[in-house]
Amino acid sequence: MTEYTISLQAYAKAVLHCAKYPWASVHGLLLAEKKDGKVRMVDAIPLAHNWTQLTPMFDVALQQAQLYAKTKGWSIGGYYVAYEDTETTQLSASGALLARAASACSGEDIVAFVIDAKKLGPGSTQPGLVPYLSIDSQWKEQSTAFSGTKPKGGAATFVLENNRVQAATLKLIAERADIGIHDFDEHLEDVTLDWLQNSALSERIRTA
Repeated sequence: MTEYTISLQAYAKAVLHCAKYPWASVHGLLLAEKKDGKVRMVDAIPLAHNWTQLTPMFDVALQQAQLYAKTKGWSIGGYYVAYEDTETTQLSASGALLARAASACSGEDIVAFVIDAKKLGPGSTQPGLVPYLSIDSQWKEQSTAFSGTKPKGGAATFVLENNRVQAATLKLIAERADIGIHDFDEHLEDVTLDWLQNSALSERIRTA
């Protein structure tokens, strides 16, 4: 059984990417630190809001993200997507292809997360992430994730790193911190934008 922990940095960046482009589908990567059968998603790298298909530019972004992760001793551990249709929490066929490409680049199994916008409001008690694991070559939703319910049959567990992750993220959304997140799409238009680290935003999240 693998235990997955989602850090504030990873959760907030993925959600802020979604908040910046509420009219579009967005996607990105989660970077992981792995030790003793436990996986901690330590950061997120936003990729795009203009395309969510497998393209040569996706491959370029993957390679750069993997190289950056290696400098930190991390690896690509997850793929996230938020769909334009906020009712959708099913991983699409294109999302599955992108997640598999990310897994192939990492050389390891990863988790695919669909962001559930309905759970991002102040009244929600559940994180806005729906995880999928590749089991028998199919992406299967982990229905007990974040519920506090012990999964059956040695299934994976998913938790936020602490009880302030959701509140801090909501605070950042209210403060329009999403303006400060930049994805690979934006970097292609302005190469000075820091899409891999989003350093200024990282510091703001750290102190939220």
